[in-house]
Amino acid sequence: MTIPFDFASWPHLAPYGRFGLLGDTAPPGGGPGRVMITSFGHLHDPARRYRPVTAHRHLALDVRTLFTDPYLKPEMRELTGRDDPVRANVLAQPGAIPYVIAQADAIAALVPAADPGLVDIAIGCAGGRHRSVVIADALAALLLERHGLGAEVFHRDIHRPVVRR
Repeated sequence: MTIPFDFASWPHLAPYGRFGLLGDTAPPGGGPGRVMITSFGHLHDPARRYRPVTAHRHLALDVRTLFTDPYLKPEMRELTGRDDPVRANVLAQPGAIPYVIAQADAIAALVPAADPGLVDIAIGCAGGRHRSVVIADALAALLLERHGLGAEVFHRDIHRPVVRR
């Protein structure tokens, strides 16, 4: 399975506000359940050590060591996971598509147990502008396509400056 790289190819998904993505929250058949996905950067979190973004989430995913950071390529450093070259770079890495599919299936399995049908997910990478954004948007697309689950995505750090390392 391939995941298309442009939003026009992802039916029922649209940019939401400045930093989000909104999936159709009316699943086929009208069944309950929805998903909230927050992408973030671990390097922006030291000031939040007393209430980390991963606190009280059903699932926290850390993709820092799973996929090579597009930041390492100078031509991608100032881009974000919303840009096609970054999206293509992340999703083309070995294991990326199977990882996203497996996580979407796991998240869908959590929905019936969640009260009140809301599953809250956090996805972190180093700066919160590249890998976590791509994975969050791809999860929203797959949740809708494979499981009929609407998802709201908020990219907490996508607007922040690139963290120089």
